[in-house]
Amino acid sequence: MTTKDNHTDSLGAVREAIFEKNQLFAAAMAKGDAAGVAACYTIDAEFMAGGAPSVQGRANIQAAIAGYISQGFTEYAVTATIVYADSGIVGVQEAYTLSQKGGANKDIGKSIQLWKKEEGSWKIFRDCFNSDLTA
Repeated sequence: MTTKDNHTDSLGAVREAIFEKNQLFAAAMAKGDAAGVAACYTIDAEFMAGGAPSVQGRANIQAAIAGYISQGFTEYAVTATIVYADSGIVGVQEAYTLSQKGGANKDIGKSIQLWKKEEGSWKIFRDCFNSDLTA
């Protein structure tokens, strides 16, 4: 995992905590434990899956996760590749609309962007988005 931090003395502990929580998440998925997965999220978390509007709060996240589990999605693996902490990076959560001219083929969705300054101007550094619409 790559580290991007100005406070490296505490980043190791943060990385370890994230790793451990991801392991708990995966174990809960493997057991079909939607409540255990939801416990990995903050009380005010927002779950932004593709093909559906965002849901807020643990109870709603638990219900969304239960939907995945009921479809047989219980094998979960994740690798944190980069952890940013106090490195001049700013995170932004957004809602978007995108369409062709005149509003044709309109898409609505949500995104998370990381921004950083380059040559004195804020620019998008990472961009992850997905549609609320089903395929």
